[in-house]
Amino acid sequence: MKRILAVFLVTFLILVNQTAAQEETCGRCHDLGTMDFDTSLHKTLSGIDTAFKQAAGNDFGIDTPEYCFSCHIEDCSGCHEVHKQIPEMSDCNKCHRVGLNYIGLVSEYGQKADHADVHFEKGFDCLDCHDIDKIHGDGKSYTFADDAVEIDCEDCHIEGKFVSGREATYDPGTDAHKLHPDLECSACHADYYPTCYNCHLDTGKFEGFTTKDFYLMKHEGKYSPAYVQTVTLGEKQSVGAGVINPHTITSDARKCEDCHDNQEKVFLTGFDGRVFGPPGVELAEPPSELAVSLGFIGVNYKLDITFIGSLIILGVLGGLAVHVIVRRITLGRWVG
Repeated sequence: MKRILAVFLVTFLILVNQTAAQEETCGRCHDLGTMDFDTSLHKTLSGIDTAFKQAAGNDFGIDTPEYCFSCHIEDCSGCHEVHKQIPEMSDCNKCHRVGLNYIGLVSEYGQKADHADVHFEKGFDCLDCHDIDKIHGDGKSYTFADDAVEIDCEDCHIEGKFVSGREATYDPGTDAHKLHPDLECSACHADYYPTCYNCHLDTGKFEGFTTKDFYLMKHEGKYSPAYVQTVTLGEKQSVGAGVINPHTITSDARKCEDCHDNQEKVFLTGFDGRVFGPPGVELAEPPSELAVSLGFIGVNYKLDITFIGSLIILGVLGGLAVHVIVRRITLGRWVG
């Protein structure tokens, strides 16, 4: 046992020293500034680890499997494979599947989508939105990627900023924009996003994926695109749901009926699985089922406003019917 511990300790120290030595070597020529790669999500993979433990790990009582960390970046060479090489988008896409969608591919198997993200078509790359300081590590520990991405669509489009020589446009007078202030832009302007299903922890493989599913959940009070993930271990199954940031933005928005004619599916009505993701992620009530939480009076219950409104309308109609019968109103004239 002591030998095993000794071997483990020596291996750990070698890896730590290699990483430190490489950063020190790179720092001789390159100004690393305040970079602290130990806090970078590329190294910690905290988002993957935390989300797994919130859902499948919680249901199965296990830690995150090692193969989930296959994209772990240990040091500079993980992205800068060749000295002086500036990573290209294809390097990012080796791990980030949303990057494949961004350039017009459905998956890593080369299947082409109907279109790429509108930002890619206009010449934007990853670094136009993703801060290089966050990628390298800025000394802060982030739990999820959302925490490390500070830019929003509004930062460019509402402000009318010029990015890479192009002005970001936005029309606040559009009816859809005025009627949906509580929707994230991607809730309407993201096209598809792949969702894999039945990930088998026994083998590390999944049965397949689909691009046809579309769900909405709330994140910090706004409706956001979401996905449902099923994970199996032996005969057990775990179902979880969380928000996603699709990289398939289009200038054309979804049709109204995509949500309003499929509310039970889109808003995950009756979902009883795990909710995972950053703080503020929760299931969303369909627009036609507005509810008020009674938590402010210590009651764990949501009062359905729509139902109460329906009762009021039925009461008024019932009262009118009784009035007609009692007063014997005929053709708008009172009779004795």
